[in-house]
Amino acid sequence: MLLELRIRNFATIEETSVEFGPGLNVLSGETGAGKTIILSALGLLLGERASPDMVRAGEKEAIVEALFELEGEAPIPELAERTRDGKNRELLIRRVVVVEGGRSRVSIDGEMATVQSLAKLGSALVQLYGQHEQQSLLRSESHREVLDRFANLDAALAEYREVFDRAVALRARLKDLERRERERADLLELARFRVTELERAELVAGEDQELQRERTVLANAAKLAAAAGESESALSGDDGAALDLVRAAETRLVEAAAIDPKLNNALEMIRTARTNLEEAARTLGAYASRVEADPARLEQIENRLQELTRLKRKYGGSIDAAIDTLARSRGEIAELEGIAESMAEVHAELNAALDALLALAKKLSAARGHAAEELGRKMEAELKTLGMRSVAFEARLGTIAAGEGEFVHERIAMGPVGLDSVELFMAPNLGQPAMPLARIASGGELSRVMLALKRLEAQRRGVTTMIFDEVDAGIGGAVAQVVGRKLKQLARFHQILCVTHLAQIAAYADRHFTVAKEERRGSTRSRVRLIDNATERTEEIARMLGGDVSEKLRRAARELLDRAAE
Repeated sequence: MLLELRIRNFATIEETSVEFGPGLNVLSGETGAGKTIILSALGLLLGERASPDMVRAGEKEAIVEALFELEGEAPIPELAERTRDGKNRELLIRRVVVVEGGRSRVSIDGEMATVQSLAKLGSALVQLYGQHEQQSLLRSESHREVLDRFANLDAALAEYREVFDRAVALRARLKDLERRERERADLLELARFRVTELERAELVAGEDQELQRERTVLANAAKLAAAAGESESALSGDDGAALDLVRAAETRLVEAAAIDPKLNNALEMIRTARTNLEEAARTLGAYASRVEADPARLEQIENRLQELTRLKRKYGGSIDAAIDTLARSRGEIAELEGIAESMAEVHAELNAALDALLALAKKLSAARGHAAEELGRKMEAELKTLGMRSVAFEARLGTIAAGEGEFVHERIAMGPVGLDSVELFMAPNLGQPAMPLARIASGGELSRVMLALKRLEAQRRGVTTMIFDEVDAGIGGAVAQVVGRKLKQLARFHQILCVTHLAQIAAYADRHFTVAKEERRGSTRSRVRLIDNATERTEEIARMLGGDVSEKLRRAARELLDRAAE
């Protein structure tokens, strides 16, 4: 059950806190006052999409929080992994929408969460019925979803969809193999050419980089030899070379260190320097004698680099990519040479998948058939309590046409949700034949049909909180009073939140909130207030009846309230 909703800087709401209670909670107010904004804020906590436009003008972020009581709730798998002490049966959901970048942050009981997990949790906590859902009943495509929700077929549909997706993938694989079989000769010739060319090249990873370094050395051989030779001469050449000076210093310090041992450290460093300089002179001499111009080798390297550049451009931009192409081409040759066997294997896998898919589709169809009969009986009972005393209601199952299915197996067409088509039929009055709902239902009848469907769905799913956004669309008078009474009856088993314009419905409220809009300091604010005394309640009901409140409307309002209290 929803205990409290707190909203800050959301649309025209600056800050408000609404404490809901059990039973029927009604929100009323003038058109445009902000009633739907309350439900939009609640929708955010149920996983609906957030937008920076939701943030109140001039503010940086909007915050929406809701506190739920889980006592009496059906088991919620989404909460199973969360640590709970067994006594704390309250759940706090918080969502923040930020203007900068439009980011949205979600937390559940203080832990970060994703919008996807929030949506799953929200559907287990609350059932939201918006104005658009009534119109969806006019589309027969939505009727299958109505029946499936009533029948609790989520798990069965997920199992079916998994096999369906596998069959789609296998069919795509088979079509690809059939295409490759038609193009087999050309593909084999191309793959064999790639393998021959790349094998002949004898590619080695990193070879191009090594050749680049060698080419640089050969191209600068004379300069490198001169540098090495001149450096060797500076170290160990004629009189005055570095080594001669170091040796002289060493000789002098040997004599001096014999007198003062404190010079031994300096002497040791000079000896080390002499050893390093002698090794450097030998290395430079060897390098200078070895480095020489080799035009033939340089030309060989240039040719090899040109070949490698051509192959890199052709096969992915690098030697590693070319080597990978060689491995793939070898595998492609093996596959193409065994394509007939591969086609047979995939074909067998596809047939097995379609057998499994058909079995699951028939299982779904049987479940829908049983659910359709039960839905018809229960809907008739519900609609009779809503003033449709002689109504007949049924969900009729058919099979989808071959052109509508993704697969036809054993002469049966199957689509993403099975083999069935579903359409809701109704006869509102005694003696009338049942006709498609979309063809005969009036606005008031549609409202009652949707209310009855939502009641049955919530009953099946164990959801304790139901939210109705203007369930009164298209109704009035006696029908509105019937709907109000039905909502009151529902509120004995579910917490109901209802946005309404009709006094006949609002009169049945256990808690009545008004939403009003006011302009202060150059900005517009919506505020929510609980009507907690009889006088204010009468005034609001009278306003809903006629706009400009008069004594006559007050008497009518009191009569409505008295009748609702009976």
